[in-house]
Amino acid sequence: MEIITREKDVNLNSNIIENNGIEYNYSRRCSICGSPYMKNTMLPEEMIKILGEKIRYIPSCKCHESFFERKIEELSSKADKERILNKGHKYKDFSVIDNKFLNSTFEKAYHTKNLALCRKYAEAFLTKDVQVGLILYGSPGTGKSFDSACIANYLMEHGKSVLALNLGLYLNRLKLEWSNIEIEVLRKVAECDLLIIDDFGAEKPSDWLIEKAYLLIDTRYKSEKPMIISTNLKYKVKCSCDISEIFGFRVKDRIREMCYEIYYDGKSRRKEANLKFKELMI
Repeated sequence: MEIITREKDVNLNSNIIENNGIEYNYSRRCSICGSPYMKNTMLPEEMIKILGEKIRYIPSCKCHESFFERKIEELSSKADKERILNKGHKYKDFSVIDNKFLNSTFEKAYHTKNLALCRKYAEAFLTKDVQVGLILYGSPGTGKSFDSACIANYLMEHGKSVLALNLGLYLNRLKLEWSNIEIEVLRKVAECDLLIIDDFGAEKPSDWLIEKAYLLIDTRYKSEKPMIISTNLKYKVKCSCDISEIFGFRVKDRIREMCYEIYYDGKSRRKEANLKFKELMI
């Protein structure tokens, strides 16, 4: 537990100095900046007699107010993250919002050109009417899901609502609870400020899967709100690609119209278990 004191010296036989009509007690100082206490002219003498001489002087600075304001903000931020995580647990079978997701932030990120683009996008989201989304595509382990999580957390910290889904897990859940869960999710897909569809196209395609994926994306399209898609599939704007071949041109056209493409290349940044263990033993 963190403890902060309001003064360094509580000696009441203090050195009292008047400056510009204000009486300062230099033997009682702020423990943060060292500023002297000043006489509280708003306090009745009767109150001092009841509570004691110690309350006659109060801090002349704002250090402690700022300290406690920061603490309140930290607690509020922690509570907000817990609330977001609890909301994610409601959709735990297909949501990607978990502790790993919430811990993905721009401040903790490995800085790349793509990350810089994602950060500019997130910042623009707060000041402009953003209707264009992103499709992050490329090799596995190159940072697509991490960067989308950074955007999501930045926006959630600034009061925006984000729904993040794993497409394959969502579709599997639909097979178990088709009507009720689909209606509820599609309503949230239309309402939230940002929709994230993670790991798009990892599942084996079928006519049913393609139709449900299209309904998800089309619902978002009709809401005229942005979405972010991360995928390991090859994507090309002007010609056929993995997405059009697997999901059809209806899905591809919706994505093309809604999303700006960012390509991720290079080696996987994920560490294998044996490498993590070796680092642990060093």
